[in-house]
Order: sequence, then structure tokens, then C-alpha cells
Amino acid sequence: MMLAFLGIAFLIYGSLHLYALGKVWGAVPHSAVAAVFLVSFGLLMTCSPLIIWSMGKQGWHGAASMISWVAYIWMGFLFLFCCMALVLDFSRVVIWLLGFKWPIGGPAALLSIALPALALTAYGLVEARQIRVEKLNITTPKLSAGKITIAQISDLHLGPMLGDAFLDRVIDIVRETRPDIVVATGDILDGQGDDIDELSRHFQELKPRDGAYAVIGNHEAYAGLESSLGFFENAGFTVLRGEMVSADGIILAGVDDPGTALRGKEMTAQTRKALALAHTNTFVVLLKHQPVVAGDVPFDLQLSGHGHGGQIFPFGFLTRLVYGVRAGLYRYGDGRLLYVSRGAGTWGPPMRFLAPPEVTLITIQSETK
Repeated sequence: MMLAFLGIAFLIYGSLHLYALGKVWGAVPHSAVAAVFLVSFGLLMTCSPLIIWSMGKQGWHGAASMISWVAYIWMGFLFLFCCMALVLDFSRVVIWLLGFKWPIGGPAALLSIALPALALTAYGLVEARQIRVEKLNITTPKLSAGKITIAQISDLHLGPMLGDAFLDRVIDIVRETRPDIVVATGDILDGQGDDIDELSRHFQELKPRDGAYAVIGNHEAYAGLESSLGFFENAGFTVLRGEMVSADGIILAGVDDPGTALRGKEMTAQTRKALALAHTNTFVVLLKHQPVVAGDVPFDLQLSGHGHGGQIFPFGFLTRLVYGVRAGLYRYGDGRLLYVSRGAGTWGPPMRFLAPPEVTLITIQSETK
């Protein structure tokens, strides 16, 4: 399954290079040198994610980090370039069908695509650093008195690109919200090795009153399940794997992501196991990385992430197509709530466009004051 996914991903990425570099070839003087350069560059950049992964496995974290920034900024630029080129090609066809001649060509046409894509790439790099605190307020008769606050972090993707400085910024934001509980809804990790182990110590500064809890996301499975569990333990998180805990008048339950090899009925069984001892008059918060809501699983609020809100427009449409949701709060007819975080980090390109990063502060308050 993973090999099939990687094969499709590299086929798509290679096709984007073929399309974009074809545009470059059409706008520059043709020569053997230009042809060799474009082909070599396209092959190198298409294979760059595999090269970075191999360097990480060898422990060459410094080199992997430097190459990652170059390769993944290029990836974001390439995606934006191709989107704009497709719009331009569509417009060209429409103009042609209307009987008019397209006014620009050659280098001018290439610049009309490349310069806006470059500007949006720069904007995306800035937006990815503007972490917001999204506030969600819920009232319920299932909380006997008072209120409880939960800070949700998701999709940090700590690894070769996002390390100490980024994590310190996230932790500072979480600390300022003064939550009773901190929950991590998966994909906190995106790499492996000693550098990741060192990052775990940063979380120890949080010390929320009622504890910190986490669930496994698909990238924890990719990074290595055992090392990921060790990371969370060192960071002070209790990992909920088909388990539930009682915390200050509510119940927290958590399940693994299907990326850990659980599928279908096994995942549903794990979710039921996590909620088996929950009482119907107790507010239940379910932590689940992917925003998939099982029809017969009892909970009051499910906290998820995974989709990054699309991260770079228009990927949000794809997220909605796959999961039926993008980001934010969703209410179901039976009273259950789903909140989908856009996450605080990035995967692949260190950019966001119309999908700003977030830390979420959930306040659950009793209806009786």
C-alpha cells in the first residue's frame, strides 16, 4: 500500500516538473546545454524527498535540514506555478475559441506566471509563521459545575525543517492560554533520530494542571512507532491507544491512526474499547487524528487534525472531497461535535496559503453557573 502511494506521489510530482519545465523550454532559446540542465534539474528535484529521507536515516540531520528548505520551498513554488500556468492555458483556449489572439508569449508569458507564483511563495512562507489561537466555547449539562480548558496542538511535523525555534514558539503560545489539559492530536513528529529526542524536552515546560495526552498520527507511524512512543513519554504525554482517562469531570479517550496498521472494524473496535466505561452523563472528548466520525461511536466532542485546512489553496477542496470536512467546528444531527484543527506546522512546503496555522483553546463550561 505504501509503495503504491509513493509511486503515485512521485508520478504526480514528476508530471508537475515535466509540465513546468516544458513551459521554461518553450520560452528560452533551445540548446543541448539547456536541455541537459532542465532534465537533470527536474530529475533531481523530483527525487529530492527520497534523498532527504535517506539522509535522515543516515543521521545527517544538518545536511538534510538545509536541503529540505531548498527542495520544499521549490515544491511549493512549483505547485503555485503549475496552478497559474493551468489557469493561463485555460484562458488561452477560451480566447482562441472566441476568435482572438493571445497577446503575450515567450519569456513574457513565462514571467507572467513565475513572478506571481514567486510572490505567493513569499507570502506563504510568512503566513506559515503566523500561528493563531482559535477559541472554541462549548456549554454542556454534562459538566456538573465550572469549566475546563483544553489546548489542542496538532500536525507540528517536527523534523528536519521545523525544530527548536518553531517548537518554542508553539509552546509559548500554549503556555499563554493557561490550559487545564494539553492534547496532541497526531503528526507531532515528521522525522527520526537524536534531534527529535532532544526536542521532546521542550514540552516538559508546559506542566498543565490535569495532564497532557496524545494520540498517534500517521506520521508517527512513518517515523517509527516505538521511537514515537518514546518521544511522547519523554515529552510528558500520556498516549491513549484505545484507552480512556477521567480528567476534572470529563472523559478523554484516544485511538491510533489507521496508519499504524489498524483498519476498518479493528479501528471501530479500538474506539469502542476506549469508550467502554464512559457514562452517558459524562462529557466525552475523543482524540482521533483523522477527521473521520464513526456513526455508532458515542462521544460529545471529537478533536482531529490531519488535513492542515488544505495548507496551500486550493488543496482545501481536496481535503473536503476526501473527508467531507476541511477545518473548524462541525455539528451532527445527534448532537455530537467535531472540531478539525488546521494544525500549527507544515508538511512538505514550509508554506501556507489561505490556511493559517493554529493552536486551539477549547473551553467546556457547565450550563449551570
